[in-house]
Amino acid sequence: MKAYWFVIRKPRVVCDGGAVRMMLPGYFGGRAWAIPARHVAVQDLSATPPAEGAQEPQPVLARELAVPYLFTTGPMTRPNLLLMFTEPQRVPPLRLDAALAPNTDLPFGYRSTRSEKGARVDGVLLRADNPAALRQSVLTAGGSSLDDPVGWLYEHREVVADVMEQASLARRRRVGRCIQLAAMILFVATSIGVPRLVADDGPWWPVFLLLAVLAGLFGLGAFGRRLAR
Repeated sequence: MKAYWFVIRKPRVVCDGGAVRMMLPGYFGGRAWAIPARHVAVQDLSATPPAEGAQEPQPVLARELAVPYLFTTGPMTRPNLLLMFTEPQRVPPLRLDAALAPNTDLPFGYRSTRSEKGARVDGVLLRADNPAALRQSVLTAGGSSLDDPVGWLYEHREVVADVMEQASLARRRRVGRCIQLAAMILFVATSIGVPRLVADDGPWWPVFLLLAVLAGLFGLGAFGRRLAR
């Protein structure tokens, strides 16, 4: 896996014993995330030719996919390997600093990874040193090649075929995304604006107001995420 030279615990992916084991200290500390290779489909994004002409339309899924980019260098880099799971996989407990980082692409939070149900993802995007070699390792361990992503989704995920239900899902997801955006904007504005009301010898009620508003906006954002699924 790609990593900065000064990182002591390097991220890595090991494929052996019929499992794909991801060691990502920046996200999961010392825990290894082991997934049976038979549940993993792999695609080398660096070798994927650019799309040309008319493309097969993406299916409308009953639940939107959760495929975060678990970057191991900078967030502005591009992933070069895609791992999709035949069934959603539970992630290990997340580190608090990773959950709080504003630039992470995580569809789950610190507490959700520690709940009884846990947080699950449909796949992950990674940035490997040698994506072709890592792809071959996954295949050798028992994984499959993701040559037809659209066909794979039809085979492994619930697809909505009814036109009316598709329209209803689209509306709900648009509303959810708008709520998320509004909550984020208000969260930032409140975090910046309210503390300025507190002078060195001023009242403390704005601080409590800030905490209450931030808690409410956090819940509003979570509600938006549920709608957008």
